[in-house]
Amino acid sequence: MPRVSDVLVVLTYAMIAVVASLAFERFGLLSSGLAWIMGAVVFLIAGQVHAAAARAEERRTLARDLHELRAANMSLLEELEQVQTRLETVETGTGPQRAGAAASRHEDGDDAEEAYELSDAVEGVEGYSIPASAARAQNPQDERLIADLMSRLERAGQSTAANLTDAADPDIVRAALDANRIDLYLQPVVSLPQRRTYFYEGFSRLRDEKGGVLAPAAFLQAAEDANLITDLDNLMLFRCVQIIRRLTKSDRRIGIFCNVSLRSIADEEFFPAFLDFLRRNSDLAGSLIFEMTQAAFEGRSATAARNMARLADYGFRFSIDQVSNLSMDLAELQRAGVRFAKVEGRRLVDAAHGAEPIAGREPGAIASEDIAGLFARYGVDLVAEKIETESTVVEVLDLDVGYAQGHLFGAPRPVREDVIAETDYASAGHRRAG
Repeated sequence: MPRVSDVLVVLTYAMIAVVASLAFERFGLLSSGLAWIMGAVVFLIAGQVHAAAARAEERRTLARDLHELRAANMSLLEELEQVQTRLETVETGTGPQRAGAAASRHEDGDDAEEAYELSDAVEGVEGYSIPASAARAQNPQDERLIADLMSRLERAGQSTAANLTDAADPDIVRAALDANRIDLYLQPVVSLPQRRTYFYEGFSRLRDEKGGVLAPAAFLQAAEDANLITDLDNLMLFRCVQIIRRLTKSDRRIGIFCNVSLRSIADEEFFPAFLDFLRRNSDLAGSLIFEMTQAAFEGRSATAARNMARLADYGFRFSIDQVSNLSMDLAELQRAGVRFAKVEGRRLVDAAHGAEPIAGREPGAIASEDIAGLFARYGVDLVAEKIETESTVVEVLDLDVGYAQGHLFGAPRPVREDVIAETDYASAGHRRAG
């Protein structure tokens, strides 16, 4: 059945032919018979030109569609092969287990990956994430396969967690410092919805003499008790600065959240040297963000608040995490130089649905899509952390949150030993005796 547009085109060309014939006849250029013959010739020529142009456009459209179809098929095949390879790796427990590196890189540059590499001990478990396309699979068989894979990964993660040392005493912390067994781990913080890595968070991990790994929760209190926390902060600060310098050679937008104890900031003996070091590296102020817990920030002493202000004077920014109370004073955060607030993604979504008050407003007093804007008006960017599933990402996107962090985007991974060796400065001259 001919399209309406084709019929209109034919009628248009017919009218042009009739007008041409009448013009030839009226002005006596041709006899009546020849004039109408000339009109028919004009009609045929116009029709042929139009048909040729239409066929050329159809060929271009067909070629473009074929190209897009081939690209989509190639992308689908690559993702299917990656999922199959990862399934086989988890099933057999063999192979190099490099899945986590590919899943967490997203759009990271080679220079960023150079300083962000998994050790063989954890990359098969913590660094693994399901591709977004696979997580959205509609085929019931695929969903069952993915559910089984996630169950296996959870059991594997529990097994790995069981190998971590549960607690530490001050002697273990002191021995680890003396033997340089303090490792720097990095976890990406990505932008939404692009999922491009803009920041990393730096974590410290301590290894005991037997190779057991201690997370901060296991040794920070022991370090506090032994008066070693400033030594740890000093070490991690120096390493973070060196890593930033390495990463920003290719991308000035990359930054690192560096965890720091408020005890170090309030320490009158430690802080002057700390401030002097940062003053000499003030060109990195836009890339180095000091992070502390909400409880520590809200309980800070007058000395800590004053020293934070001195750091802010040099352009350094702060972040709070482990948020336990969303009804926070945003104006106070702004005055103190806090520019990021990390909130567990699931909690943020629940709060947006009226589970608890936010920034002094009653539950449900502000629309969910306005929450990020409310914080932004006080210069604070929200970071949804502990993101584990694609469904949580979708809900967080509805809140217009700009950044996210969690194992879905990449697990904490140790910086390569050769990079650490370049940044290592641990010596008696850099640490005051405990």
